Amino acid sequence: PEKSKKMKSTTLSLILVLCLASCESNSNEKAKTEGQSKQSQIDDIKSLNNEMLRLFLETGRKTNTLTSEELIKFKTDLSVKRMELINLNLKFYNNFPKDSLSAFCLADVQELYDASGAYSKAMAYGDTIAEKYPQFSNLILVLEKNAAILDFNVPERDTVQIRNAYERLLALPNLSQETRRTYLERISSLHLDLNQLLSQ
Repeated sequence: PEKSKKMKSTTLSLILVLCLASCESNSNEKAKTEGQSKQSQIDDIKSLNNEMLRLFLETGRKTNTLTSEELIKFKTDLSVKRMELINLNLKFYNNFPKDSLSAFCLADVQELYDASGAYSKAMAYGDTIAEKYPQFSNLILVLEKNAAILDFNVPERDTVQIRNAYERLLALPNLSQETRRTYLERISSLHLDLNQLLSQ
């Protein structure tokens, strides 16, 4: 009986060791796969960014010389690539929300929606960055874009919303004095739209 107990104990120990080794192996494999997946997604984003850059350099610079058909094709290609890039950035953010690169992905999404004229979506992603990544190194630029969209791009200007957007920027602790003065000056002249400011 004593020998049987020892054998049973040894067998259980072996099973436990094998299970732990298997779990560790699975964990290592999962981490390796996740790392490869992350790098693969980063590479996809970089590749598509480069494609868009080439499209701008090769075609975007000479739109005034394009035929109407060529211009339509350029705008369509650009729109498709922009949407693909938005989806790739959001995929990375959804898969790796705790990764520091995710804030940059959302900033790209904000920029891409702004460039396409989807201003409400651009501002929504700017708000998401401020909420989820308050320490983001480019937070000032993100919130500046939201303020500029409200101030200069939205046809029906809401001065209360615009003021709130600039005051949100003024509340940031790492704002330079010069930038702070610029926002305060803008708040004092919110009754003037972009055209009126430029004509002064």
